[in-house]
Amino acid sequence: MKKFLKVGAFVLSMLIGLGGVAACGDEGGSDIELDSDGNIIVRDDQDVTEITFWGFGDNNEMQVFSNLVKQFNELNNGVIKVNYRPQVSADYDDATKMALSGQGGVDVLYVNDTDFKIYAEQGFLEPLDEYLKTSKEVKIDEMWPTSVNRYLYDVDTTTQNGPNAHYWGIPKDIGPTVLFYNETYFNEAGVKVFSVAASDLAAFNSGAKDSRGKTKAEYGIAGEVKEKGYFVDANGAKWFNNQVPMSWDECVTLSNLVQNAARAKMGRNNIFGYYTEWWFNYGWSVGGDCIQYVPTTDPAYNGGYWDFTLMEDTKNYIVADDNAEGFTVNGKKYNAGEIIEWGDKVVNPETNKSVRPEITAAAAEGKLNVLPSQREAFVEFVRVGQKTSVLVDDGLYGHGICPDPKSIGGDGSKAIAFTEGNVAMLVDGRWNVTNFREVMDKTTISQYGHAFAWDVAPLPMYKEYDAEGNITVHGVEAGHSGSVALCINSKSKYKKAAWKFAEFIGGRTGQAAQAESGFAIPSQIDLANSEVFLQSDKNPRNSIVFVRAAAHQTPGDWWYLRDNDWIDDWANCLNGEVRNGLLTLSQFEQDYDYLKTWDLLKNYTKKK
Repeated sequence: MKKFLKVGAFVLSMLIGLGGVAACGDEGGSDIELDSDGNIIVRDDQDVTEITFWGFGDNNEMQVFSNLVKQFNELNNGVIKVNYRPQVSADYDDATKMALSGQGGVDVLYVNDTDFKIYAEQGFLEPLDEYLKTSKEVKIDEMWPTSVNRYLYDVDTTTQNGPNAHYWGIPKDIGPTVLFYNETYFNEAGVKVFSVAASDLAAFNSGAKDSRGKTKAEYGIAGEVKEKGYFVDANGAKWFNNQVPMSWDECVTLSNLVQNAARAKMGRNNIFGYYTEWWFNYGWSVGGDCIQYVPTTDPAYNGGYWDFTLMEDTKNYIVADDNAEGFTVNGKKYNAGEIIEWGDKVVNPETNKSVRPEITAAAAEGKLNVLPSQREAFVEFVRVGQKTSVLVDDGLYGHGICPDPKSIGGDGSKAIAFTEGNVAMLVDGRWNVTNFREVMDKTTISQYGHAFAWDVAPLPMYKEYDAEGNITVHGVEAGHSGSVALCINSKSKYKKAAWKFAEFIGGRTGQAAQAESGFAIPSQIDLANSEVFLQSDKNPRNSIVFVRAAAHQTPGDWWYLRDNDWIDDWANCLNGEVRNGLLTLSQFEQDYDYLKTWDLLKNYTKKK
């Protein structure tokens, strides 16, 4: 689970070092004027409006934004001038808090998706709805809903669809998570890689080429290729399809295979087949989640409250693929392949959380398929990260394919573990691509005498098969994506000028520049599906996986509410004692840091 710095006090001397404490707009000039279509009205007596822009990032990102600021200033010469002041990323949250709560020093700034809600509640951010209505550069219907809509928020109801929901930022980027894999290790383990989307399998079985330019016959694959991420063919050969998600079991099997082969070749036991620190693709794949919204007429709350469901043990249900009529429950229609939502699954979210009898009846008739509970999915996630000698829950032991958190180290260490060959498969985000290109494509690995081959694949998802390898029950593809918003300081004296710059960065020009450097996916769907992003002549060759992930991946649990007070303690226990093998999940459920979460959640929607 990703860790974020908590917003707190920040000493004045540090802030001065990060760009000063001048009030917004002290650079000079008056705000620009816009016509009814959002275009700049240029006057003969126009003063140059100067605004300040804050961001952070590695050297590559800062160079990209330096170039974009220069380009914007040239396009708007004599009207708007942007002063770019890159900040120290480690101190950015604290600097932002002080700048927004004081008199600023910034007009346009990055805000993490984990932080924007509390800033919106405190009145620090400018709503962007009116600007978006006339924008020709940032059009919501052209963008990933999973990206732009995460910045839509009602500060009263704490939901996205409340009566006072506003857009508080526009995406600077979106970074889906995928499975990075070491193809050199796969080859050493006798696993050959090919690349066919599920929708193209029929054609591939009939002689068409895959995305790597080879046919099934040229690969030598025996038998019909099914919708599996990893499989053994009729002749005993091992195969990995990097465009189809593995099942949970396939992931464990392949991880063990590659891990054992790499350890034998290297002569050391600190190489692992897999590493993930996030439970999201496990729980979300079967329709689970860690909190659920409960509508209520209780006058103490603003329309509802949040329930803690991390270890919810009721089974989940999905409409069977062959159920063309769909299924209606609690007044809501679900189509084939859609999971019944928790609020519609249980009898009464407030008083009776058992499964509705009409759902269990439909499952018995084959109209719905039964999926694991959120608890069962969470158990699988914890087993992935435990040694085979560690008891996880009720007779279930670890899979032994992941290093534990204390051995992997900090957030950046997992990427190093992958580049150095200590982890064969890594669940992480698009932001790693520029680093992996630099290190893995160019650096000589002494044990091999050459760079590691690498690519990306979809995250594992829940699937069951029959004896012939056909899918009988499946969950949905799921995972989380990271994102940073471009926001406008509500205290800015130059909000219209600030918007025009944010619009430039969030529009096609700014998004293309980030995509070309490799670290982000464009917010515009058509741009993401072009060579501007796909870059088929560079690693990873299978970048279409990021595009598909962007369509369905949502923010992590740190995004759900205005702060992380409800999550920090149980998450620290999870990532410490539980994932390091010191507590079983049953013990975790009895821990005070876990049990107090229900009361903490109720505070978020209580009327003030």
